[in-house]
Amino acid sequence: MVLKFNLYDEVVDSSCRKFFPHGKVILKMIYDIVLKFDEDVGGIEDFCRLYLLLGIFEFLFPNRNGTVFPIIFRIVDDLHNIGKYNWGGLVYEYLVGSLCNGSMSLKNEGSTSHFHVDECVYLLQVKFLFV
Repeated sequence: MVLKFNLYDEVVDSSCRKFFPHGKVILKMIYDIVLKFDEDVGGIEDFCRLYLLLGIFEFLFPNRNGTVFPIIFRIVDDLHNIGKYNWGGLVYEYLVGSLCNGSMSLKNEGSTSHFHVDECVYLLQVKFLFV
């Protein structure tokens, strides 16, 4: 069974979120905790959750402002089911949404010469490498 989730869902409760008690979580905050992680901070499962959170955000769902989507905290909480999610479909939807936003931006503002793709540029590079 393939599991789905909405990237923009809010999360109320998450054991991984406890490392970031207030406000938005940005990439630097995750790196700070992972790099100084030891047994006093938490166990190996907590480290794995944080490391996966970092990887998912950094490579699959990066964005220009560096803010982690809250739903990812709940996803990494359940390490046993993380492989059951439709990651490819979600990354594709995120990429297409970002490209549509960029297209609209270029179309609406004639003076715009560039835009930033809030997505895994690695996916685009791999796609065009094998075309």
